[in-house]
Amino acid sequence: MTKYLLLIGLVWALWWIWCKSLAARNGSEHRPTVQREEERMVACALCGVNQPVSESILANDRYYCSAAHLREAQSGDV
Repeated sequence: MTKYLLLIGLVWALWWIWCKSLAARNGSEHRPTVQREEERMVACALCGVNQPVSESILANDRYYCSAAHLREAQSGDV
């Protein structure tokens, strides 16, 4: 039984060393992280929730978080 455990341990150690050497040849052990540029955050004119400019709706120089809030603000139900 002991020799089987030693054999399994040896196979695992060789596999681990082989994987490490492949990672070293590829230049890195981890995937590179994607760098995103910071985006300006704006507050919804109706509810005040902050979100990125790219996800906001601009109308009458005000930002809204959704079309529903834009419609609500335009209808005057505020």
